[in-house]
Amino acid sequence: MAVDNEELEKLIRNAKERATQLLIETENCAYSPFVALLEALNIKASPELLAASIGFAGGLSGSGHLCGALWASIAAVSIYMKRKIDEEKSGKQVNEPFIAHHIELHNKVADVYKQFVNMFGSPNCKDLNPRFDLVSPEQRKKCTVIVRKSVEITLRSLLGGSK
Repeated sequence: MAVDNEELEKLIRNAKERATQLLIETENCAYSPFVALLEALNIKASPELLAASIGFAGGLSGSGHLCGALWASIAAVSIYMKRKIDEEKSGKQVNEPFIAHHIELHNKVADVYKQFVNMFGSPNCKDLNPRFDLVSPEQRKKCTVIVRKSVEITLRSLLGGSK
């Protein structure tokens, strides 16, 4: 999906707004950016795939591990890159190990992960939301920022552009 800078900015803005609206509706920090990212990347998802994201909120259902928004970014990057790799290599004889075949996917995930950690200081919900507070306006605002930035980081990494 090639987009110019103006299109990219509009896509990012719309995806961030969609993720924010879904976060307000669902209070799920994994589902909200995952749905918004798949929609922005024009990836059709089954209800089962969308449901798979639900349990990742709160760092794996409130356990404080990997941030749900970061999980959503990693999952969306993986789906997008797998499709891209398969399309590029379609019809070609590929005799390489699985890891080598997907190295571009792994590199893109690593890029998104690194940007997220550089921005927020940790990949873990327990560090980003130590009290697992979903009620206070302060934490809701912080989680909204995290969800929005995860969407932006992901789309910029996948589709180019800087800002």
